[in-house]
Amino acid sequence: MASNPSQLLPSELIDRCIGSKIWVIMKGDKELVGTLRGFDVYVNMVLEDVTEYEITAEGRR
Repeated sequence: MASNPSQLLPSELIDRCIGSKIWVIMKGDKELVGTLRGFDVYVNMVLEDVTEYEITAEGRR
C-alpha cells in the first residue's frame, strides 16, 4: 500500500475509511450519512446506522 495519501488508489482510500462515518452524495438529490462497514470490487458499499437526506429547493430534508 502507498504511504503517501496522494498516491493512494481509490480502493485503498475507501478501505482506510472502513469503520468511519462517511457522507455519500448520490445522483438525484440524495445524500447518505452512515458508518462504512465494507465494499466490493464495484464499490457497492455496506453502510450501517444510515440517515438519508433529500435535497429540495427549500434545503435538506
